[in-house]
Amino acid sequence: MAAKIALLALTVSFLLAATQAAHGRHAERRGFRATMIRRSKTAAAINFTQAARQSHRRLSVLASRLDAASSRVNGQTPLRMDSDGGAYDMDLSIGTPPQNLTALADTGSDLIWTKCGACASCAPRGTPSFFPDRSSTFSKLPCSDRLCGALKSERLATCPAGGAECDYTYSYGLEDGDTFTRGYLAGETITLGGAAAPGVGFGCSNASEGEYGSSSSGLVGLGRGPLSLVSQLNAGAFSYCLTTNASKASPLLFGSMANLSGSGVQSTAILTSTSTTFYTVNLERISVGSATTPGPSDGVVFDSGTTLTFLSEPAYTQAKEAVLSQTKLARAADRDGFEACFFERSGGGGGNPAAAVPAMVLHFDGGADMALQVLNYVVDVGDGVVCWVVQRSPSLSIIGNIMQMDFHVRYDIDNSVLSFQPADCESL
Repeated sequence: MAAKIALLALTVSFLLAATQAAHGRHAERRGFRATMIRRSKTAAAINFTQAARQSHRRLSVLASRLDAASSRVNGQTPLRMDSDGGAYDMDLSIGTPPQNLTALADTGSDLIWTKCGACASCAPRGTPSFFPDRSSTFSKLPCSDRLCGALKSERLATCPAGGAECDYTYSYGLEDGDTFTRGYLAGETITLGGAAAPGVGFGCSNASEGEYGSSSSGLVGLGRGPLSLVSQLNAGAFSYCLTTNASKASPLLFGSMANLSGSGVQSTAILTSTSTTFYTVNLERISVGSATTPGPSDGVVFDSGTTLTFLSEPAYTQAKEAVLSQTKLARAADRDGFEACFFERSGGGGGNPAAAVPAMVLHFDGGADMALQVLNYVVDVGDGVVCWVVQRSPSLSIIGNIMQMDFHVRYDIDNSVLSFQPADCESL
């Protein structure tokens, strides 16, 4: 009897300790605040010809990465970003004392990397580099580190004799074969909005090639994998709110700061079986004015790095036909992959596109409804023409960053839930 009581007490003690440890980890979670800046400085400055080209390249390689995941073939996300194509950079500092850098914020990839040292063989040319010899907290990560193991599992890292250094090569799978970053993994203190996070693993790049934009020194992966900034901060969740005014900073929040409150919060499940990196959700239906059309059968990816929105067939054609049949503006010629374009002022009568196009609502699994503003799905492409921002995809469906503007979007990684709420992003 005494032995049973002792065993019961031991079991209770173990459960209490586990519960306290879990609570402790939760309590230790910190909040971090960063900012995202769209590369075009005003809303009108987005070059939609370039944005369409960049978005299609990104779509192509995001889709190939999904195919590569099952076969372990290198198929990473594209980093070729035109300077006024609508991508977002974020500000951060690396090292002690902090060295200020700007990097592409990317929910479609995991690795954090930046140019290191003089890096004469690095693109983009002329942007700042991180200098390891100027930091007192810099260290190379050995081959035995778990982050190196994550890269090796994707055949992206090798270990020289002795295993003191983990060398990686990311090839981005674009048609020209010349887009890549190469270097070694390192550990450092990363500072976001004045808050320092020690021991973050990142790629110290000593060679790279490709068009990464004119302002970026590298990339910050915000995906769900172990190499991403979100995972390494043990943030549990992050959120952003993309402003419609591109001259204003958009908040990027981690951990305890990434909360939605008040009315209008909608939530849907993240599909964890589709990718270990992407944030895929089930888009059940699309309302366009008085019509309701089906969503894509394989879900949609919320992605900060893709400017346009893409739908696979037959969801694309059915939604497009609903837009064409209910828009009270004269039809304009297709351009740059946009197949629902209109003259902004029909017949010289001072047309109002906001009043002349049907409302659009996205209906996600679980009853989450995303009621879009017109600016989320109708864009000014110049020459007095506006176009529906959605284009046809031969594979993957993506909710791009224009469709996400003026929504506070939260990615709860711990619970696999994506939430959104209409918001005045400039006030957050």
